[in-house]
Amino acid sequence: MILGKDLCAVRIRLWILVGSLFYSLLFICAAHAQISAQLSADPEAYSGACPADIKFKGTITSEKPGKVQFTFIRSDGALQPVETLDFSAPGTKEVNAVWTAGVHKSQRYEGWEAIKIVYPEALESNKSAFKLVCDQTTPDLTVRIRHCPRSVKQGYELGSLVKVVAINRGEVPVKDVDLDIVLKKENTCPVPTPVSTYSAHFSNGILLKGGHEQVSLDAGQNLEITLTGANTIPTDTPAGEYFLCAVIDAGDKIKESNEANNCACCPVKVITSIAKPDLIIGKLAFKGWGKCEPNMPIFTFEVTVNNIGTATSPAMPDKPIVHVMDLHGNNWGNSAGLNAIPPGGEQAVVIPVYYFSEDPAHMTKVVPHPFRAIVDPHHLIDESNESNNKSDIIYLDPSLICPKDN
Repeated sequence: MILGKDLCAVRIRLWILVGSLFYSLLFICAAHAQISAQLSADPEAYSGACPADIKFKGTITSEKPGKVQFTFIRSDGALQPVETLDFSAPGTKEVNAVWTAGVHKSQRYEGWEAIKIVYPEALESNKSAFKLVCDQTTPDLTVRIRHCPRSVKQGYELGSLVKVVAINRGEVPVKDVDLDIVLKKENTCPVPTPVSTYSAHFSNGILLKGGHEQVSLDAGQNLEITLTGANTIPTDTPAGEYFLCAVIDAGDKIKESNEANNCACCPVKVITSIAKPDLIIGKLAFKGWGKCEPNMPIFTFEVTVNNIGTATSPAMPDKPIVHVMDLHGNNWGNSAGLNAIPPGGEQAVVIPVYYFSEDPAHMTKVVPHPFRAIVDPHHLIDESNESNNKSDIIYLDPSLICPKDN
């Protein structure tokens, strides 16, 4: 009996040991990190004009779906915002940060940056270190894009829609530096940046039509450039995702302390351009006075309509396509139809405005009268742009020919 009790006690102790081992393994498995992060500096060592941008490229990997919140921490203690990544499934996402170092133009500077995960776990990535040596004796040209359209049509003229800033971080002025606007399939540029050439047909890295400028920069100057060219997207550019890039000193004609920061890109989507007419009022002209009598024209206008679109407008001679109306909102005016107008074509119509029999006193009571021409006010024509259909205003005073007691 004693032996049996001892054996039973041994069994109980074994079960307790096995149970403890099981729960320990379970705790270890539960404590296994579900999230990891890595970060690297580019460049890790910099020598050139200051301040300079140190770019940090990192990845965050989650082994399960859900939200991950993180921030960047730096050796200088600068506070950075908390950002959120949404993982629809396990995977890896890229994250980026930029540290503009050497702002005070210290001769040497060393620092590090890391990714700090704050939810759903608390952990930090490696500390990615960099060294910076300021050398202000040579120019350092860089460029920024401050405004970029999200989408453009094939053949679209960007003009000055893109806002570009050219920067000289060195203490040496530069003159007549090339600045190019190019369209690429990727958001990076080779170092050194090659010279791009214009063509009417798309190719990767093509210089846009009218996309070449020249700028001069004083030492340390930041200059917003007003682009003067058309900057036209090639009409045969396949629809899809692209990058619009500004490149300064393509071909490295100027010796710089840093040749790796001469290009900046922004994402842009090229969409298919469907041929449509686009009617505008090219000119509204007052042709002369009539008679202040019922059923007679008080005055006459001539309206010139232009088609600046890519397709012929439909013929609608019996429809009210062109209006000339008093803007007081009492429906005093007249309209006319239009024949078909090809792209680049125009058509002039004469529109008389008759004695206002519904309210004769209005003609002389509220003067002068603002008249405006509007093309296709009822949207009977499918146009590429419906916001450019109004003319300037012409003011007329019918009391010049109408007695006050009308």
